[in-house]
Amino acid sequence: MEEKRKTRTSSAVKRRYNQKAYKSITVQVKPELAERIQGYKEQQGISMSELLSRAMDALEAQ
Repeated sequence: MEEKRKTRTSSAVKRRYNQKAYKSITVQVKPELAERIQGYKEQQGISMSELLSRAMDALEAQ
């Protein structure tokens, strides 16, 4: 019986996929706001993406 070879996805392949599937948003905020954001994310156990999604949902509900 032939043993199945383990393969790994190269970093270049992952990078190309991420470039197609995701957009990057970079912002600069004051340290106080950054601390508030980080604290909220940790308290809720969510990612930045989830935080932004919730914020957009709340804004659109207004």
